[in-house]
Amino acid sequence: MSGITNATVPNQDAAGLNQNQQEEKKPSTADQNHINLKVKGQDGNEVFFRIKRNTQLKKLMNAYCDRQSMELSSVAFLFDGRRLRPEQTPDELEMEDGDEIDAMLHQTGGSLCGVIIYTN
Repeated sequence: MSGITNATVPNQDAAGLNQNQQEEKKPSTADQNHINLKVKGQDGNEVFFRIKRNTQLKKLMNAYCDRQSMELSSVAFLFDGRRLRPEQTPDELEMEDGDEIDAMLHQTGGSLCGVIIYTN
């Protein structure tokens, strides 16, 4: 016996890549249809989402608010400084994989209102 055992050698193409390596190089259809987005809160916390490019952002917004125990009506979502509408999609906004959405808490009140009465 020579000490050699039977082993299967993966099929190789002219470039010397086996089929598994070729599959890794090609982006799958699922990867092209999905996008990874990061939602960053005012406190610096980041939540990552993977959604379809044609999914309305209200799904992401609701999921973020659920995770953060917030009301959707109390949060403004911004992308590139512009407020997002729930019916918009990543494709419509030309978002790219890894883009960041800012989640800003609405401030209620904050105005200083008072009346000063002068008497002589």
